[in-house]
Amino acid sequence: MATETPHILVITGTLLFDLFVLAALICFISYLLWRITAETKLNEAKQKEIEQLKAVNYQYHLEIAQVINYFVTSISQQQTIDNMLWDIARNCISKLHFEDCVIYLYDDERKTFVQKAAWGPKTAEDNNIINPIEIPIGFGIVGSVGRNQIAEIINDTSLDRRYIIDDQKRSSEITVPIIHKGKVIGIIDSENSAKNFYTERHLQILTTIATFCADKIDKIQVEQQTKEREDMLNKLNKDLATSQLTSLRSQMNPHFIFNALNSIQQFILMGEVKEAIKYLSKFSKLQREVLNNCEQNFITLEAEIEMITLYLQLEQLRFDKNFSYNITLGETISPSEIKIPSMMLQPFVENAIWHGLIPKEGPKQININFALVPEDLICCTIEDNGIGREASAKRKSLSGYNNHTSKGFSLVTERLYILRKHYQQTFDLEVGDIRDPEGNVSGTSVKLKLHVNV
Repeated sequence: MATETPHILVITGTLLFDLFVLAALICFISYLLWRITAETKLNEAKQKEIEQLKAVNYQYHLEIAQVINYFVTSISQQQTIDNMLWDIARNCISKLHFEDCVIYLYDDERKTFVQKAAWGPKTAEDNNIINPIEIPIGFGIVGSVGRNQIAEIINDTSLDRRYIIDDQKRSSEITVPIIHKGKVIGIIDSENSAKNFYTERHLQILTTIATFCADKIDKIQVEQQTKEREDMLNKLNKDLATSQLTSLRSQMNPHFIFNALNSIQQFILMGEVKEAIKYLSKFSKLQREVLNNCEQNFITLEAEIEMITLYLQLEQLRFDKNFSYNITLGETISPSEIKIPSMMLQPFVENAIWHGLIPKEGPKQININFALVPEDLICCTIEDNGIGREASAKRKSLSGYNNHTSKGFSLVTERLYILRKHYQQTFDLEVGDIRDPEGNVSGTSVKLKLHVNV
């Protein structure tokens, strides 16, 4: 029995060691399991926190997006700048829970921000601002933001020397510039009685609103300018059409028609039937040409010359050919291709004959010349060797016959003005005296400079 004791001790020691190792292993595994469980719970907690933060962030951005979407939808429905500004100011109170909101527009000429809309204590009935103020650029918080083009949140206005009291003193302020094409065109400004009221959320919303506001202002201005141009164009077209009809009445005036018919009657009474027929034929052809061309703003130079020639021939027949005329064209002129305003020349030719040549003693001559100066501008010169403007004015004043000539001249002047505005081209008139070497008046010169092929 004594010999077996050491062997038993060895077995017992080995067993104890194995048990110790096993216990240690179990403890280690338990620790690992605990550690894994703890880390898993920690990760789950972190993941849950992240999900919560994501949810909060999503909700935050969703609320911002909803507010901005409301503003943008409301802005897009406005038709005028004033209505849009008042709509933004009103929605800042209702949607962002501001105490007040004031919107300025920049007056570039006076370098000043002018209050255009306000909601809150400064609001009166019918969208009127109580005691509106103006702030020069660079002055106050509004002026500084306008100059620097950077939005600001003032958490404590008592610590900011730039703060300007408007209707009452408040403790915090947010100011956001309205920028378009790199220039400040306005300011969105709000004040609150509590310090630290405004947040980054407010800043983000107002900055986005300011961007949409700038785009809408530009769109409205473009639409207004387009409408104004269309209205002006419609008015010019209407005036042009009216002037055309008035010009027609001028050329077919009762005096001319009466005199023409009277001349035909005289030819018949005198037995000059051939002359009467010739006169009647030319008269009817002239009236037909006038009627055909009266609805057109521009006719060929060839057609205009034909009408003027018929008119001159009729007047020659009526006044027993006691004056002569000459019509010349520049070498580079193609009368069938060039177009000029219709029925422009007749009032001046009529005036030259009736009030310049007929009262004169001796040879009587009227010259009409057409020249291109330069290629897109035609100069029509009507010259007569009559008694001149001053002597003619005296005669008309004494006779009391001044209405038709003055009216014809004013009608042409009005048409030239309308054509100038409508086509933005040259349509000018110059009237002057012709003088002999001694300086005496020897006739009258009329120059019409007209843009061609419009």
